[in-house]
Amino acid sequence: MPTLTFDAIRQLLTAAFIIALVAFMESISMAKAMATKSKQRIAPSQELIGQGVANIGGAFFQAYPACGSFTGSAINLQAGAKTGFAMVFNGLFVALTLLFLTPFLYALPKAVLAVIILLAVTGLVTPKAVAHVWKASRADGMVVIATFVLTLLFAPHLDQGILIGAGLAIVLFLYRTMTPRVAILGRYHDGTLRDIKMNPNLATSTHVVAMRFDGSLYFANVAHFEDAVLEAVADHKQAKYLLVVSDGINQIDATGEELLHHLVERLREAGVEIVFSGLKKQIIDVLRATGLFDVISQRNIFATENQALASIYERLGAEAADDLLCPLPARWAKTD
Repeated sequence: MPTLTFDAIRQLLTAAFIIALVAFMESISMAKAMATKSKQRIAPSQELIGQGVANIGGAFFQAYPACGSFTGSAINLQAGAKTGFAMVFNGLFVALTLLFLTPFLYALPKAVLAVIILLAVTGLVTPKAVAHVWKASRADGMVVIATFVLTLLFAPHLDQGILIGAGLAIVLFLYRTMTPRVAILGRYHDGTLRDIKMNPNLATSTHVVAMRFDGSLYFANVAHFEDAVLEAVADHKQAKYLLVVSDGINQIDATGEELLHHLVERLREAGVEIVFSGLKKQIIDVLRATGLFDVISQRNIFATENQALASIYERLGAEAADDLLCPLPARWAKTD
């Protein structure tokens, strides 16, 4: 029995993590390609569980790490395989071939085997899919092409190319979510609130600033959110209320919560009250857990922007009676 030391375990964990990551990515990529061809739906969690069970079982028999096979799956698909039993029969035929047919196949040139593999895998290479990704997003297309080229350059160390591709995808995700869309809102003629950049002639207010933040509030974009809030307040020096339409905020982390706490207190000291509308349950749960819900106050949290504006204008009273941002000005109010 080999002796397991801390250093040995540390080295094995690094290699095991890379093997598991590459194996899972290869399996999911293959499964998506197969699902596209066969118009089926895949469950990534089930794929991961099945792969994990297979590798745990194989560990007791000194087996190699198992994962999805591009070539084997492609051949199965072309042969008309429909269920997982295809791999059971595949394994049986491989075992019979190794036991009884090895002498006949031993002298088979590797070039012949290579042609068989290339013909099987060629159907999985879809330039149209790459072109579609490029049309949808140039950045995504560049990541796809870079990953493909790097994987070829690092061959046979495919894991390095795949890891770099995964890193590029993570960097791209962070870059996109660092600057989510922020819109200053005005009242459209149908009564809805819309971006004044898209509709410059919308009715706005000197008493209230309404803004919408379209993204989760977390460590990577809190500075962007803070800058947007402070800029909106600075551009509307007479405003006493800032309405944050929060329908697009799906998650908030500790950094985002801390920033909100800081902004609420800072603007309150400056005479500006922050009011929120459309906060989702998971956001409210975080605010309650940290005590920020009580700091903001129930009176400043509403289900819809119109409810929030109605409450704001009720507090403002007569000084804003004719304000065009009011949710129920005369031209939208129903008459009997």
